[in-house]
Amino acid sequence: MRGNSRCAMLGVLWLLITGCTSTADPTITTVPNEESGSAASAPANTTAFAPPTPSIATGVSATPGPETGAPAEPGTDLPFPEPSFVQLPRAQQDALQAAVDRIAKVAAPAGMRGATAAVVTPHGSWTGAVGVDGNGQPLDPNAMMGIGAITHTITAAQVLALTASGRVDLDTPVSTYLTHPTLQNDPTVRQLLSHTSGIKDYVTPEFLTAVTSDPTRSWTALEVLRYTPDDLTDPGPPFRYSNSDYVLLGLLIEAITEQPYATAVFDGVLDGTGPRMVLQDAQLPIPPLAAPDHTDSGTPDGHYLPNRSIASSAGASGGAAADAATLADWGYRLYGGRVLPLDLTAELSDPVTPGYGLGTLHLDSAPIRPATGPAQDPQLTGLGAIGHDGSIPGYSSTLLVVPDRSLSIAVLIVGPELVAIETHIITAGLLTALT
Repeated sequence: MRGNSRCAMLGVLWLLITGCTSTADPTITTVPNEESGSAASAPANTTAFAPPTPSIATGVSATPGPETGAPAEPGTDLPFPEPSFVQLPRAQQDALQAAVDRIAKVAAPAGMRGATAAVVTPHGSWTGAVGVDGNGQPLDPNAMMGIGAITHTITAAQVLALTASGRVDLDTPVSTYLTHPTLQNDPTVRQLLSHTSGIKDYVTPEFLTAVTSDPTRSWTALEVLRYTPDDLTDPGPPFRYSNSDYVLLGLLIEAITEQPYATAVFDGVLDGTGPRMVLQDAQLPIPPLAAPDHTDSGTPDGHYLPNRSIASSAGASGGAAADAATLADWGYRLYGGRVLPLDLTAELSDPVTPGYGLGTLHLDSAPIRPATGPAQDPQLTGLGAIGHDGSIPGYSSTLLVVPDRSLSIAVLIVGPELVAIETHIITAGLLTALT
């Protein structure tokens, strides 16, 4: 549930970037996009994708205002130009697919079964797939997977939308809006968003035993928070990753809007996103789905990703599911100033602690978390890349946006949680393919 696999494959993927391959021969699949009408012209193993129809969250303006003037050109200022959903030039599509193919060849011996990836730019878009899902079926480029802690970007955006409408103050204690025993030290909304609340993670050994005992159980936020350790620390730095922070923010959204979390978010920042991103278990993922890897403790139930128990218990911290194209489009719109007012868009990535803002990682200086090792990859130094990564049993995921290039990349992986592809190295490879 925590996005804690960032460097597990660093050495292997360095070989990927430098062009090394192995003898693995992953299955490659293509699913034409009927809406585009242009799949026949795409290179093998790729598909074009049609854009969702985004609309602006209630109380939030994402159109250029007096502070921005005309829409920005790529590499200048917010907002990003309108994304293009025509296919990228054939040479770039071939290079992107080749990069994904190399990922599968190098990482297959470590347990990666398959991956989908998507790129969104002002000049064109691309989606591809390689390998198989947890059931051994060829991966559909449009397959939905669990995206783990990338759900943070959704929850954080909804909280900032409530800030934009004057209903939440980021520097006010959360206890002003919500009553819960974990809030007795009065952490602020900003401190929950930045993982500096001092509240421990409910993902404990006892919790893991309970959540894996019945894969069909539906958990509530209050039920999972009962597993939060009692030994709170004072709010403030340093960064301490805690799923509890974002589950509490989900409850905050419910208290302010007087709606269930999923309803409030789809009436807000996800309005118009379409059916290929869902908030489990309030919403059911829609086929095509990628079955999770079976070596983790998440027993598939055939409906939720990876199953109802894990998805519902992750909730507003890690329970979302999406396909790669929809996720890349979400990142483009969110960090491109098309979801929130521009000042709040900038605040998402303004670091509260080194490498972490409000539900947003700085991927060239991300904070070190347990079992992840070094957090900085020189391949991304100076790019200003932002976004989030995530892992949940059976899947690993990456959302990365390079504001100076008006570029969004999403990668979804089927494989054991702790041997997932490292975010920075994948992105470096796809960025190289785009140059």
